[in-house]
Amino acid sequence: MPAPLLLAYDPACTLCCRMALWLARRDRRGLLHIASLRDPDLLALGPELAGRPLEAEIHGLDLGTRQVWAGADLLRPIARRLPGWRWAALLLAIPGLPRLLNRVYLGVAARRFRRTGRPPFA
Repeated sequence: MPAPLLLAYDPACTLCCRMALWLARRDRRGLLHIASLRDPDLLALGPELAGRPLEAEIHGLDLGTRQVWAGADLLRPIARRLPGWRWAALLLAIPGLPRLLNRVYLGVAARRFRRTGRPPFA
Protein backbone atom coordinates (compact mmCIF):
# COMPACT_ATOMS: atom_id res chain seq x y z
CA MET A 1 0.00 0.00 0.00
CA PRO A 2 1.38 3.44 -0.87
CA ALA A 3 2.22 5.98 1.82
CA PRO A 4 -0.22 8.83 2.49
CA LEU A 5 -0.14 11.82 0.17
CA LEU A 6 -0.33 15.37 1.54
CA LEU A 7 -2.24 17.63 -0.88
CA ALA A 8 -2.01 21.42 -0.55
CA TYR A 9 -4.84 23.24 -2.33
CA ASP A 10 -5.95 26.88 -2.64
CA PRO A 11 -9.09 27.48 -0.52
CA ALA A 12 -9.81 30.70 -2.45
CA CYS A 13 -10.35 28.67 -5.64
CA THR A 14 -13.85 27.21 -6.05
CA LEU A 15 -12.59 24.58 -8.49
CA CYS A 16 -9.83 23.57 -6.04
CA CYS A 17 -12.32 23.29 -3.18
CA ARG A 18 -14.66 21.13 -5.25
CA MET A 19 -11.81 18.84 -6.25
CA ALA A 20 -10.62 18.57 -2.63
CA LEU A 21 -14.14 17.59 -1.52
CA TRP A 22 -14.47 15.08 -4.39
CA LEU A 23 -11.17 13.46 -3.42
CA ALA A 24 -11.99 13.43 0.30
CA ARG A 25 -15.26 11.60 -0.39
CA ARG A 26 -13.46 8.88 -2.35
CA ASP A 27 -10.52 8.43 0.01
CA ARG A 28 -11.88 5.45 1.96
CA ARG A 29 -8.42 4.26 2.99
CA GLY A 30 -7.30 7.57 4.49
CA LEU A 31 -4.31 7.94 2.15
CA LEU A 32 -4.98 11.55 1.15
CA HIS A 33 -4.30 14.32 3.67
CA ILE A 34 -5.94 17.34 2.10
CA ALA A 35 -4.84 20.68 3.55
CA SER A 36 -5.37 24.31 2.70
CA LEU A 37 -2.22 26.08 1.59
CA ARG A 38 -3.19 28.63 4.27
CA ASP A 39 -3.03 25.99 7.04
CA PRO A 40 -0.33 27.10 9.50
CA ASP A 41 0.64 23.44 10.08
CA LEU A 42 1.15 22.69 6.37
CA LEU A 43 4.89 23.39 6.27
CA ALA A 44 5.42 21.55 9.55
CA LEU A 45 3.93 18.45 7.88
CA GLY A 46 5.66 19.07 4.56
CA PRO A 47 8.72 21.31 4.81
CA GLU A 48 9.59 20.21 1.25
CA LEU A 49 6.72 22.43 0.06
CA ALA A 50 8.38 25.62 1.33
CA GLY A 51 9.28 28.04 -1.43
CA ARG A 52 7.11 26.29 -4.02
CA PRO A 53 4.38 28.16 -5.97
CA LEU A 54 1.51 26.68 -3.95
CA GLU A 55 -0.96 29.34 -5.10
CA ALA A 56 -0.20 28.73 -8.77
CA GLU A 57 -0.98 25.00 -8.78
CA ILE A 58 -1.90 22.17 -6.45
CA HIS A 59 1.04 20.41 -4.82
CA GLY A 60 1.37 17.00 -3.25
CA LEU A 61 3.96 15.34 -1.05
CA ASP A 62 4.36 11.58 -0.61
CA LEU A 63 4.77 11.28 3.15
CA GLY A 64 6.82 8.09 2.73
CA THR A 65 9.34 9.00 0.06
CA ARG A 66 9.01 12.80 0.54
CA GLN A 67 8.69 13.20 -3.25
CA VAL A 68 6.84 16.35 -4.38
CA TRP A 69 4.48 16.59 -7.36
CA ALA A 70 2.56 19.55 -8.75
CA GLY A 71 -0.36 20.13 -11.11
CA ALA A 72 -1.44 17.28 -13.36
CA ASP A 73 1.62 15.27 -12.32
CA LEU A 74 -0.34 14.59 -9.11
CA LEU A 75 -3.02 12.62 -10.96
CA ARG A 76 -1.07 9.38 -11.03
CA PRO A 77 -0.08 9.35 -7.31
CA ILE A 78 -3.66 10.27 -6.38
CA ALA A 79 -5.13 7.52 -8.59
CA ARG A 80 -2.82 4.95 -6.96
CA ARG A 81 -4.36 5.81 -3.57
CA LEU A 82 -8.06 5.84 -4.46
CA PRO A 83 -10.02 2.59 -4.47
CA GLY A 84 -11.23 1.79 -7.96
CA TRP A 85 -8.94 4.29 -9.67
CA ARG A 86 -5.71 2.26 -10.11
CA TRP A 87 -6.63 1.77 -13.78
CA ALA A 88 -6.25 5.53 -14.21
CA ALA A 89 -2.70 5.36 -12.82
CA LEU A 90 -1.85 2.85 -15.55
CA LEU A 91 -3.45 5.05 -18.21
CA LEU A 92 -1.52 8.08 -16.97
CA ALA A 93 1.73 6.23 -17.63
CA ILE A 94 1.16 6.44 -21.40
CA PRO A 95 4.11 8.35 -22.88
CA GLY A 96 3.23 11.96 -23.66
CA LEU A 97 -0.10 11.95 -21.79
CA PRO A 98 1.23 13.50 -18.57
CA ARG A 99 2.82 16.36 -20.53
CA LEU A 100 -0.44 17.03 -22.41
CA LEU A 101 -2.52 16.93 -19.22
CA ASN A 102 -0.10 19.28 -17.47
CA ARG A 103 -0.44 21.84 -20.27
CA VAL A 104 -4.24 21.66 -19.99
CA TYR A 105 -4.07 21.88 -16.19
CA LEU A 106 -1.78 24.92 -16.23
CA GLY A 107 -4.11 26.66 -18.67
CA VAL A 108 -7.12 26.05 -16.43
CA ALA A 109 -5.17 27.03 -13.30
CA ALA A 110 -4.06 30.31 -14.87
CA ARG A 111 -7.68 31.24 -15.71
CA ARG A 112 -9.50 29.89 -12.66
CA PHE A 113 -10.29 33.32 -11.19
CA ARG A 114 -11.48 35.04 -14.38
CA ARG A 115 -15.17 34.47 -13.61
CA THR A 116 -14.96 35.99 -10.15
CA GLY A 117 -13.08 39.08 -11.27
CA ARG A 118 -10.57 38.46 -8.51
CA PRO A 119 -6.97 38.78 -9.68
CA PRO A 120 -4.96 35.54 -9.42
CA PHE A 121 -3.00 35.06 -6.23
CA ALA A 122 -4.31 38.23 -4.56
